[in-house]
Amino acid sequence: MQNLFDVVSPNLFSILAAPNRVIYFRALMVLRRCYQRELTIHRSALVTYLVSEMERDLYDFTDEDALVEAGEEASEETDFGSLSGRAHALIRRFIETGWLQPSTDAVELDETLIVPPYASTLLDAFQSIVDPVQQRYNGFVYSVYSNLRTANDDRDEFMFQGLEAAYENTISLRESLRSLLHNIRSYYQNLHHRQEIRELLAEHFDSYQLSVAIAAYHPLKTFDSVYRFRPRILEVLRNWLTMPSLLTQMAKSIRQQRSDLDESAARGEVVQRITFITDTFESLDDLLKEIDKRHTSYNRASVERLQYLLNTDRDIKGKLVQLMRALPKAQDSSTSRLLEEMRTLPVYQVKYLDPEALYTEPKKRVRGTPQPIVRQKTDDALFRAEARELMERMNALYSQKQIGEFILKQMKDRERLDSGEMTLQEFDDFLRVIVAVVKGDEPEMPYDIVWSEDRSSVTVAGYQIPLMTFVKKGAAR
Repeated sequence: MQNLFDVVSPNLFSILAAPNRVIYFRALMVLRRCYQRELTIHRSALVTYLVSEMERDLYDFTDEDALVEAGEEASEETDFGSLSGRAHALIRRFIETGWLQPSTDAVELDETLIVPPYASTLLDAFQSIVDPVQQRYNGFVYSVYSNLRTANDDRDEFMFQGLEAAYENTISLRESLRSLLHNIRSYYQNLHHRQEIRELLAEHFDSYQLSVAIAAYHPLKTFDSVYRFRPRILEVLRNWLTMPSLLTQMAKSIRQQRSDLDESAARGEVVQRITFITDTFESLDDLLKEIDKRHTSYNRASVERLQYLLNTDRDIKGKLVQLMRALPKAQDSSTSRLLEEMRTLPVYQVKYLDPEALYTEPKKRVRGTPQPIVRQKTDDALFRAEARELMERMNALYSQKQIGEFILKQMKDRERLDSGEMTLQEFDDFLRVIVAVVKGDEPEMPYDIVWSEDRSSVTVAGYQIPLMTFVKKGAAR
């Protein structure tokens, strides 16, 4: 890794620590806008931008400060009497500190200004700090799955490009989840700074719900859930690791872009990307649990903070309410100095009728002592007699003879009877069919049962019974 100050100017950040640092920073933001709008930055164009957007700031930009910061003495060429002169001084300061580099066109001999790559990166970073853009969750999980699925289905020369896109989306997913976690933590830490209910509600609904809950947390838990696509992603990657031909094919694609790699190193690059995606998705559980925990903690703390602010109103009205609640009742007959002072105040008791006034609170029922349960003694002889009588009734209705006669009666001199043709007049007939199925394998029964191949059922007289055929024994099936 290179040393930072081997790449940038050693005094690059000096203007941000100077007495005029606020003016310098605003000038840097103007430089960024000029850089984005103009294909070529001419010194005169940048001067116009500075004068038009920083007129008041340029009035405050004194020559003494500029000379001290630049470390030079005043000269006749240093013109601070006009706004354009001060704008030129700002540009010279940017060139001295490395934010700009002058360049002369060899044809037109016109001086242009170049923004170095590191300066462009820093300007974008400054802009994102002072004016953060609402970050939207971009469905990274589905993008990873879609890239891998397409590459797995096609398996052509663009297979490595699909893996590379999935690799980059996995990195973006991991950084997005970490950013989401730290973002929730920052909202949680800022709760105790909110002293007004209006501020708390605005931050919760206008900021947190829009930029965190709806933009990132909700998609992560619904349509782009890690748990929804992770098994399919891991299945594709694990299959690739077991196919040496696919790894060799992707290694050839890398070597076409990076000729310095041999076959073994290129193959290692492919395996490294597959392993990274696999390890990342397998280790996301702890991070997702921490995000859920922080999200729940913030919502709970936000509600508790809101309740606290509601119950401790700090304005004059809230303090008067607290004093009124501490005073004794107006109809109190006791004598006290506080009560005597209270009666001299212009305070009156007001009564009014509302629907709640007609409500009578129900009285709670007083439960008595429950009586102990007395265990009754049973007569064993009587119990055996009742059991014997029950068995006799069952045999009278559902004995082998009764069941056989019931099925033969349903056949009506036929040799076959489909269950859908049966006549069930009462619930006992339905029970007889059940017993007939149970006893169908007994040799004493005068019928056999042929079951339907699809094991379906049929409804007869409101009762659902299996689709089957009763065949009289001795008849051809």
